[in-house]
Amino acid sequence: MNREEWIDWIWLSEAIGRSGDTFRKLIGHFNRPGELHAADEKTLRTIPELNRHNLKALMNKDRTDAVAIYERCERIGISLMPYNADRFPQVLREIPDPPPLLYYVGQFPDFEKLFCVGMVGTRKMSEAGLQNGYRLAYELASAKALIISGLAEGIDGVCAVGALEAGGKTVAVIGCGLDIAYPRHHGKLMNHIVESGGAILSEYPPGTRPMPYHFPIRNRIISGLSQLVIVVEAGMASGSLITARDAVMQGKAVYSVPTDTNIGAAEGNNQLLRDGAKIVIEAQDIVDRYRYVFEERPLAERVKPLAGGADRAALSRYGVIDFDRMEKPDAKESAWCKPASEPPKARTADPTDALPKQDKAASKPSEPIPDEVLQSLTPVQRAVLEAMPDDVPVTPESIRTEYGFGEVLAALTMLEILGIVRKLPGSMYGKA
Repeated sequence: MNREEWIDWIWLSEAIGRSGDTFRKLIGHFNRPGELHAADEKTLRTIPELNRHNLKALMNKDRTDAVAIYERCERIGISLMPYNADRFPQVLREIPDPPPLLYYVGQFPDFEKLFCVGMVGTRKMSEAGLQNGYRLAYELASAKALIISGLAEGIDGVCAVGALEAGGKTVAVIGCGLDIAYPRHHGKLMNHIVESGGAILSEYPPGTRPMPYHFPIRNRIISGLSQLVIVVEAGMASGSLITARDAVMQGKAVYSVPTDTNIGAAEGNNQLLRDGAKIVIEAQDIVDRYRYVFEERPLAERVKPLAGGADRAALSRYGVIDFDRMEKPDAKESAWCKPASEPPKARTADPTDALPKQDKAASKPSEPIPDEVLQSLTPVQRAVLEAMPDDVPVTPESIRTEYGFGEVLAALTMLEILGIVRKLPGSMYGKA
């Protein structure tokens, strides 16, 4: 692929955004992004269900930003994997909303020949969650499974380290540019993943800051690459539940670790089990169940049992536990990986500080929701959002839609996870 073709792929990816079905519509009409770039408005209008926002973006033929992204990738060592490449994972092509382009550092795995397990969980993990995540990742990796996570703080980082300490490889799918370490204390872990033969993937170009709505959107890639997803520990408002939802919609199996009902950080696990998720307690159970199901994705006959619990020294060494949030960047950081956090800025007075929380939320206008986020919403989530006023908090009972009260509550929970609405005192909800 030549330079112009790479730039066309970047232009297309930036024009249509993420997580919508726009790309799926386009690939049925055009063989290459260059053809789409050359298409006039009359041609584009022949594509069914292409909305006004998409049409406007595709009519902007300026590739200046795409050129800058391509040159930055070349300069700092980030590689690209477009949808039409032979090595682009077929399992990812088959999901309803595949990414048109992946950015990566490290060794891009042959996903078609590996048994891939998505492992996700809460950022605020319990000791039981830490131990379960590390043990399951360690033992599954010892049986040649590829562990895929989002590299978020908490469970995700624990699972990545567990896989590496077993001598396995891991892949992280992050929600920002690959030149940003987020959270910043995972910078060493990111480097170690690459040095150990794994990879860091993102559908966001370098320089993209970590925004709250990026992470739920990228979860479809974690589940899309995986043969099954394990939710290690998750609260009811955890983004891990989005990964589980995406996995179900993609036809993947979801496993959940049963937990003590007194552990609030794991309420979501037991809810998943009530909703039909499978129970996982031992990694060997997974190996026994799937060893002959995917013959082209070999697993070892037995896992290597973890002795002595999670390696806390390793977890600390790679910034997963006991880290200093104010530590300086590692002097040996790779050129593609820089810390996401910035020096704290002086806080200016906010005239709404004296207001009650719900009034304060209502007094600030809502920021426009990115189109890529709106496209990712289910019909009930969109209906609930449209029924909520922009500047007044409401109770769930007062939200009028064609859906039942339980569906409205479930939609509010997911919208809260996405960062689109906020739960306020007095069981009130307001747009974020």
